[in-house]
Amino acid sequence: ILIETISDLYEARAAILAAKENSDLPVFCTMTFQENKRTLMATDPITMVQVLEGLGVDVLGVNCSLGPKQLRPIIDEILKVATIPVMVQPNAGLPILKGGETVYDLTASEFAEEVKNMAQNGVTVLGGCCGTDPTFIKAVRENLKPIKPKKLKNKKLTSTCSFKNTVILGDEVKVIGERINPTGKKKLKEALRNNNIDYIISEAIAQKETGSDILDINLGLPEIDEKEMMKRAIMELQGLIDLPLQIDSVKADVIEEAVRIYNGKAIINSVNGKASSMEKIFPIVKKYGALVIGLTLDEDGLPKTAEKRVEIATKIVETAKSYGIPEENILIDCLVLTASAAQEAVMETLKAIPMIKAKYNVKTVLGASNVSFGLPNRRIINSTYLALALGYGLDAPITDSTSEIL
Repeated sequence: ILIETISDLYEARAAILAAKENSDLPVFCTMTFQENKRTLMATDPITMVQVLEGLGVDVLGVNCSLGPKQLRPIIDEILKVATIPVMVQPNAGLPILKGGETVYDLTASEFAEEVKNMAQNGVTVLGGCCGTDPTFIKAVRENLKPIKPKKLKNKKLTSTCSFKNTVILGDEVKVIGERINPTGKKKLKEALRNNNIDYIISEAIAQKETGSDILDINLGLPEIDEKEMMKRAIMELQGLIDLPLQIDSVKADVIEEAVRIYNGKAIINSVNGKASSMEKIFPIVKKYGALVIGLTLDEDGLPKTAEKRVEIATKIVETAKSYGIPEENILIDCLVLTASAAQEAVMETLKAIPMIKAKYNVKTVLGASNVSFGLPNRRIINSTYLALALGYGLDAPITDSTSEIL
């Protein structure tokens, strides 16, 4: 199934999901870019690759758009990050008006030479779009005969995406904004009860302006329809905020509804080491190509030692891999309790972080502010503990970026 000439990532997602839900055929998808390296709906090449690979397409790339020369910088960006075959079908150069007719400015031989360069750089599926005809394709075929396909050797990235912005975890610390969560927040609870979506939007904007890279969205309140509120919030937020979203719920049906309508590559928060949890969540993670946070607790509850946390993380990672979920799509949260009740366990959480990262190619997250529940001077405690966690190798704290201390 070839899905091509797509300018809107949302349409690409819908088409890919439809194809995969209704057939077992291979799926190819190519999008159409402008010279500014963005589609008409503002998706960049790296985001396209991350989202489409996550959805499980077999081949991805570009068609139409521009001539091969103009496409070169776009293709170069794709080839830097893609881990599956890349496909390109350029136009026969740029269109010009001659004698009242639209013609293109490349000959078949010029076009074939440009396409040959693409093949040498790693593109493995090649053809032509507007302005090409059988003579162009014949010239391309002749030029490609002596060239052996070049297999890409890129490693998968741990990335989360909105429709126009990719955040890569691991290269530097990323902040996951925690404020859109009703736990302990009277104003947010009131807003949810009153169906006040503007309050949620204002919280999202405040977090973006203060440095959050990703936004956690938790709307779990017993007296509201969480699924409907989550759907509405995501539709509103993804139209206004270009930060990737982290879908946070204890209900699998809410999570699936959310990631289905999300225009990007979301983070799912969360799964844990219980068999029942993994059975519900991992199929959703695999189908929608999301990242998933694994909490280091299981049927025996929250462990007291770092070693036990590593043991549960191992169970989560290995089970995820059996579903076809790569390590790069897994984030581990070693979980911290309040220091007022479990001072020794607070340090066990930190010790587990480097132990897990030494064993697997996973990134780590942590709701650092949990450490200060029930204590005075929470902001100072949170900031101090966060600094410690970063020293132990934490990749992405789930915290309040609007805090003055931070």
